[in-house]
Amino acid sequence: MANCFIYCRVSTEEQADKGYSLDAQEKLCRDFAARSGLRVADVFRDEGKSGTTLERPALTELLSRCTKDGDIKAVVVQETDRLARNTKDHLTIRAILQKAEVNLISVAQPMLDDSPEGNLIDTILASVNQFQSDINSRKTKRGMREKFEQGWWPAPAPFGYLNVKKGAATGGGRPVAVIAKDSDRYELLRQGFELYLTGKHSVDDVADILYQRGLRSKTGRKVPHSVMYGTFRNPFYAGIMRWNGQERPGRHKAMITPEEHKRVLEIMDRNNRYACRRRRHDFLLRGFVFCNICGQRYTAEVHPAKQKQYYHCAAMRAHSNRGQNIEVPRLERAVEERFKSIQFSDGFVTLILKRLRVMYLDQRQSIASEKQILQNQINALEAKRDRAEEKLLDGVIGDDEFVRLRAKFNDALAGLRTQMDELDEVKESDLDVVQDVLRLSRSIYRAYRAAPPELKHHYLGLFWDRFMVQDRKIVKAIPTELIRVLQREKQVIAKSDWLPSPTLIITFRNVDYLKRLRARLGDIAASGVTA
Repeated sequence: MANCFIYCRVSTEEQADKGYSLDAQEKLCRDFAARSGLRVADVFRDEGKSGTTLERPALTELLSRCTKDGDIKAVVVQETDRLARNTKDHLTIRAILQKAEVNLISVAQPMLDDSPEGNLIDTILASVNQFQSDINSRKTKRGMREKFEQGWWPAPAPFGYLNVKKGAATGGGRPVAVIAKDSDRYELLRQGFELYLTGKHSVDDVADILYQRGLRSKTGRKVPHSVMYGTFRNPFYAGIMRWNGQERPGRHKAMITPEEHKRVLEIMDRNNRYACRRRRHDFLLRGFVFCNICGQRYTAEVHPAKQKQYYHCAAMRAHSNRGQNIEVPRLERAVEERFKSIQFSDGFVTLILKRLRVMYLDQRQSIASEKQILQNQINALEAKRDRAEEKLLDGVIGDDEFVRLRAKFNDALAGLRTQMDELDEVKESDLDVVQDVLRLSRSIYRAYRAAPPELKHHYLGLFWDRFMVQDRKIVKAIPTELIRVLQREKQVIAKSDWLPSPTLIITFRNVDYLKRLRARLGDIAASGVTA
């Protein structure tokens, strides 16, 4: 008696709407196996899984077992669409089984076999399955588009709102899903917009204040920076929906007006240099360059007639500026050359790399742990949703109760998956920062030269307090207090005059000084490098 596997699959929609049952599929396949002289070695069941993807746990295990277990001669399914609903995936599965010398048997499609005719019919059926799946997908997209055109948001509700069912669709169909206020978060989040519109608080300040007032994320924690930042930039909160390249007013209750939304964006662009699209108009060396004649800060301006930009002393009467104006590219190149005079010692680079590795691996493990917690919560919610579906089928709960529970579970699942995506974004951001730190440790000059303007500004503030300029030249470069302290305590090997740029080799015996590093470099190095 030959051994076989049985595979069963049902999606949530099929189980709820069409009466499909995994148990019914298994019984049908077992009865067929008994009549055909096949011994069932194992049964693989994917519940609540779509047939449009190969990423199904039971299917993956089945294919793996088929390739490793030489005793399996057949895989029995009720119909081929249980395996796949698109032609490419179906043929991929069929090829894997054929290579393992395992026959695919469909109980409801006995005409399928390994003959040329059988293969042709199999391919046609797979194409039909894909066509049916495409039709269902088109219906879903059409429904989402119609919902958007009616003024309702067709996706999971943004933070501060909820997806709820209201009334019934035209023609007596299912209730229409609309956007409503989240009673736990709407009012607090609206207060957050009011705070930010004063211009006195950063995004993180608002998050802290709202946390103290009781605002919590869906996991009960403080709302992450990325979520708060995205919320403030999202026009949805001003009553404007943007979806699939289209824009229209929404029928949901807005938190702010469109004018207030524009004001929020202006404040964010002003406060957040990383996001500012006008960065090219902010001269890089403002605040770092001073006149060596009078000590006045240099300013910069554009001369449209000459199509040039100049740095010059801001003093109007203290002295003549004849011969003192210097073109922006020329002075910025001169400052760039000053970074050639600084390099980290080999010992310090080794220490940075060692501690950075430890820090990054710890952070990666922390993110993996958080993602596992979220995945466990997702699995638990999916199990509860599945039990609700079983209760509906058994008549334990009514349709209204099931609709309410299903919406509740789907909203919670959407929130958890959003948090999973946010953790992936944090991981990618951490990699970017690690790359910046590694580049800086290997060559300060090359790192500065390759850095975008906002990061160059941080590097300037880290190493240099000011540059004294006279006769269109840098006559003195003054390091920051951090560098000067290291020099006084013989942590820095350098000449004391800081004139035409002797090579500066930085070594750290007590790297607690790194706690003073600012912004991206400071946050990473300070936490990862300790004495």
